[in-house]
Amino acid sequence: MRIIFVCTGNTCRSPMAESIAKRLLPTHQIESRGLMASEGASPSAHTEEVLKIHDYPEPSLAKQFQKEDMKADLILTMTSEHKRWIDHYFGQQSHVYTLKDYLDSASDIPDPFGSSYEMYLQLFQHLETDIFKLKDRID
Repeated sequence: MRIIFVCTGNTCRSPMAESIAKRLLPTHQIESRGLMASEGASPSAHTEEVLKIHDYPEPSLAKQFQKEDMKADLILTMTSEHKRWIDHYFGQQSHVYTLKDYLDSASDIPDPFGSSYEMYLQLFQHLETDIFKLKDRID
């Protein structure tokens, strides 16, 4: 299964989710994208630090979400606004969800950009928990 995680800049939330999912879902093709990504940008320093401390693989460089990404089997956005953006520009699709909606929860995943290391650590803990739930659902 090809799964794409989507956030705004593809430097904090979605690359962190990508890295966690690559370890926990090794039989799936895992990627991440941003709706306003600066192509080739590195993940944020705190993202890289949190992942390294927890021995997760380094995520990919930032990539812009494109029409061809709609071919993925499952697209999981970090917020309902990201999902609305994809629905607006690419049409509503049955394989596009917020991560929390897909896991039967109603909240968005807040953007830690510019925040403290502790906020990134909290993000990591939430995403790791969510991706364990995702693993239970799809495997």
